[in-house]
Amino acid sequence: MSEIDLYREMADRIMMGNSDDIKQALRIVADEGEARLLLAMPGTAEQLADSTNRPVEEVRKALDGLFHKGLAFVSGSSGKYRMFRDVIQLHDATALWPEAPKELLELWKRWTEAEWASTAKVFEGFLSNPPQRIIPVEIALEDKQQILHYENVREIIENAKKIAVTKCPCRVVDGKCGLPVEVCVQINRGAEYAIARGTGREIDKAEAMQIMRKAEESGLVHVTMNTDHTDHYICNCCPDCCVGLRAVRSAEGAKFVAPSRYQAAVDEDVCIGCESCLERCYFGALSAKGEGEDCKALVNPERCVGCGLCAVVCPSNAIKFDEARPADFIPASG
Repeated sequence: MSEIDLYREMADRIMMGNSDDIKQALRIVADEGEARLLLAMPGTAEQLADSTNRPVEEVRKALDGLFHKGLAFVSGSSGKYRMFRDVIQLHDATALWPEAPKELLELWKRWTEAEWASTAKVFEGFLSNPPQRIIPVEIALEDKQQILHYENVREIIENAKKIAVTKCPCRVVDGKCGLPVEVCVQINRGAEYAIARGTGREIDKAEAMQIMRKAEESGLVHVTMNTDHTDHYICNCCPDCCVGLRAVRSAEGAKFVAPSRYQAAVDEDVCIGCESCLERCYFGALSAKGEGEDCKALVNPERCVGCGLCAVVCPSNAIKFDEARPADFIPASG
């Protein structure tokens, strides 16, 4: 297989064979020998050495490098390595590669702006559910009696066995918004992976909660995997840089991130019409009705994703969140 065919085959495996930018990204992060090793996966070091006719020690060294770059993932139980599974995993992992060249980050930025929205829409057709889900900020759920543990940031963190924090790969790539970067909290397996790669640092539960509060105050949206089992991450996302929210807000309107089970409701008797919530809502779910002393916030339920950020900035505590979707709205983990 020629060098050109190698990178085309890798791109084809993640349904990105028509993207010149993705093929170029792969050339930047993997040389020809590494590309052949990736295409031979899955397999243990011994199996991959056999299939590529290379010495085992040489293959082990190459696998360590591929793991560090974010191109190869290893199962602790079987010792088998696999190639990145999709373009988002490739994007997120290589963006956090400590030695990532500027050329790679600039290429990812160009691809995100030019191709990501339409790519997300294509992915939507293959997925039974959005891969990510919004978690409401804690203040939005203060008066709720039955909050599911996997939609409560504090409970997720309190129940975690290991926690790490990494930079947000999307803001590392783009960074146009100027919001905090080291705010992606990794949970359990996600934390172990980040620490092993050297892309994250271990933190305690107190610091994790401090990061969550900082994110909420900065206007970042809590996002996690869309299952009833949180064992990987709580990202803190902005609509300017982060690929998931960009897909939701794009013209194509890809449903890449599911809303929370909650929806904002305004107590008009308490609302003072300051319009702070309008500025905070990224999804156009809030508007103002009336003028002067009669001005009140109005919620569009079709647009509200239940993130709760509007409640963070409401000075009169006029915004509460009602349960709008049943518990089984969140898919069960396989």
